Amino acid sequence: MKFVKIVIALLFVLMIQQNAFSQVDTVQVLSPKQFLRVSKLNPQAVMIDVRLKKDFKKGHIEGALMADTSEKLYQIIDSLGPKKTYLLYCKYGERSITAGKFIYEKYNIHVCSLQDGLDYWKELKMEVVK
Repeated sequence: MKFVKIVIALLFVLMIQQNAFSQVDTVQVLSPKQFLRVSKLNPQAVMIDVRLKKDFKKGHIEGALMADTSEKLYQIIDSLGPKKTYLLYCKYGERSITAGKFIYEKYNIHVCSLQDGLDYWKELKMEVVK
């Protein structure tokens, strides 16, 4: 019985850690607080919003560049180079993970994605600008 309790406790700890900092293939998924911390503390960090232009205009994270197409995303990477830390986000978190995988395939650069996207960011009452 004690063994079962230990296993359950370990599984619980692993689930919490995975939610706080998980990795999907070559894309690190960061919680909103981690995402913000990396963007503020890393001078090489470049934040990129991969939502549509109309959604970007409704509100985005301050300092984010807009890349609503893969061509625009690649132009940003080409102009800034591979030495930057790229932080991607979208509405729910899925599109940014896909974009991160494309970046890895084309440039061999590991990127970060905002966990659960901008909707979760807003739910936590974190700042958005227009």
